[in-house]
Amino acid sequence: MSRSAVCIVLALLLPLQVAYAGPAFQQLQALSGAAAPGAHFDGSKDYVSDMTQRPIRGLSSGQLDLTTLREAKSLLGDGTNLPDGSPILPFVFRLTDGGVVTAPAAGLEGFLFGETGISASRGSGAISHHYQDYLNYIDALLAPVAWAVGARHEIRRIDASTTNPAEKYQRLMTFVAQYTAALRRQVAASDGAAWVRTARIYEIFPRAFNLAGKRAAEGRSSGSSSRFFADFGTRDLDAIRNQGFDAIWVMGIFPIGERNRSGTGGGSPYSIMDHDAVHPDLGTRDEFRAFTARAHAAGLRVIIDFVPNHTSMDSKLLNTDPRFFVGKPAEPGRPDPPEGYFAHRDLKGGRDWWIRNGAFLYGGSRAYWNDTAQVDYSNPIFRREMIRIVKRWVADCGVDGFRVDMAYLDLNDFFRQTWGFELGGPMPEREFMEELTTEVKSQFPGTAFIAEGYDRWDDLSKAGFDLIYSKNSMERPGGHQGWYDSLASRDPGQIREAIRRASYLHWQEGASGGLSFIGNHDEASPQRAFGPWTGGASFLTLMMPGGLLFYGSQEVGFDQPDPREPKSIPFGVPVEIDWKADPSVKRFYDETFRLSGWLRAELGEADVEALPWEGDPQWVGYLLKPRRPKPGGPKAVAVLANPTGGNVDVRFRQPQLGIDYSGTLAPFGYDLARF
Repeated sequence: MSRSAVCIVLALLLPLQVAYAGPAFQQLQALSGAAAPGAHFDGSKDYVSDMTQRPIRGLSSGQLDLTTLREAKSLLGDGTNLPDGSPILPFVFRLTDGGVVTAPAAGLEGFLFGETGISASRGSGAISHHYQDYLNYIDALLAPVAWAVGARHEIRRIDASTTNPAEKYQRLMTFVAQYTAALRRQVAASDGAAWVRTARIYEIFPRAFNLAGKRAAEGRSSGSSSRFFADFGTRDLDAIRNQGFDAIWVMGIFPIGERNRSGTGGGSPYSIMDHDAVHPDLGTRDEFRAFTARAHAAGLRVIIDFVPNHTSMDSKLLNTDPRFFVGKPAEPGRPDPPEGYFAHRDLKGGRDWWIRNGAFLYGGSRAYWNDTAQVDYSNPIFRREMIRIVKRWVADCGVDGFRVDMAYLDLNDFFRQTWGFELGGPMPEREFMEELTTEVKSQFPGTAFIAEGYDRWDDLSKAGFDLIYSKNSMERPGGHQGWYDSLASRDPGQIREAIRRASYLHWQEGASGGLSFIGNHDEASPQRAFGPWTGGASFLTLMMPGGLLFYGSQEVGFDQPDPREPKSIPFGVPVEIDWKADPSVKRFYDETFRLSGWLRAELGEADVEALPWEGDPQWVGYLLKPRRPKPGGPKAVAVLANPTGGNVDVRFRQPQLGIDYSGTLAPFGYDLARF
């Protein structure tokens, strides 16, 4: 294999899908970092030759204010709206050979990524007939943004020039590429929450964490106090930081409801009695505030849950005002409420209510969480209270971000679809999630929001989420192949498509990024989810740049499911992590954490390309290329894996990088190759 490297070659573009990478990807990468040669659109004025080195006309040279940042991100990532208010959809490329390719997203980034990829693999002649469609599409994207008037003027000037159609096409695409690159640079420089897009997040379940046992397993003093946050010290935080993590998500810190509490393990952490308090078994609010300060000093950001869809059946919010919840006055003379409701006595108002249990749609009907109460987002006063609570955690305790539980359930259309006529009033026009992220970020710009989302990817992105769970595939224009489920399938084709999707989500700046994981508190342990493929699935995930979630205890292979609850640390029974559970698993993760840290240090910011296979189609992999290669450092690194139970021959070539690789992977094997 050759060790030289000059550029990345595009994977073969198949009909009905975009292969995201190659010379096209290198061109986009170059435009993101440095000015391209001058482009004189009218023969006299060099409008964009240095655009990537200066602010866009109409924008401030400093930090963009939140409104302008939101506009810029929409223009890049999710797309703007048409005059009738409907969203612009991803561009559909119709090739001269009859093939159809949908851009990965609406907005300038998705359009440019798709067009450049097709041009690189098929030649611009395959889509040059789209020139007028391009003009119309770009103009429609720009039209709602007042400060984009200069760009609209420029594309019209290109169209009015007397050059031949092929040159007009090239001039238009050069302008769009440079304008997009310049806008990406200003967004990246202005987005205070951009840190989470590449965060390595370590999830802690305090109730089961067994801090004393972890210290003992590490050969340290195991002494501890009775309160988790008071005892979790600098050395404990350093141990997490030294594994390569830069953020911790402390899951389940709130008081848990008593009424209808599930199981014997302390109840579900998502049946919350008080969203504005710390569970007394874990410590006081002052102790949590001090814990957050210690984490910051150790170089770790702190993330907590925000659970917006429901509370416990005896929550502070329910006792404040039952009209915050989906329900109705109790029917006189009927002693028991119907299924899906529970009885609640409003002591302040002296009235009996029937309140809905929290629920989600599953198979066309509601599935209930029977230890929860369903809140009502048609109530604007309730919305204000939830936003107040979130802002207080940031202002008072220094919280850096929120993992928003079941975030898609509370999108207006989804919420209305679930609860319909049972709501207390009409849904406000504004999305609550957009209202939440906008108000918090306007006061605390560095606050990050992560959506637990299994549906409505684009709606969550438009609402302002920085990351969205990449678990399952979703129906959307441009497609979305989920990371976790694709790995669990062991299907090379699905995994390859998930890598392609991850490569785009990592590259783009305007919309939500994807959060990859091999497990969390809701899933089975990796060894049960992936079986003998656990090492390869973990290796592919931990080497991938971008947002990563890792559940504390996976690094020692801990797994104690309950027959009624298949997650590795069930909520319904008492569980305490045994940090000496499986030494061989610990060795694997220690080595993989070290290798992942070396890779990030060597490459810095890197882009991802799904490797095209030659020969045996059963292997999967991706190429990492640093955006700013270091002298003497690698020009590219290939991450390879075999999700099958047989030997596979690996072959791929990247002529412009000087790579001609061949090798063999054992069953469920994995490898890393440096070029």
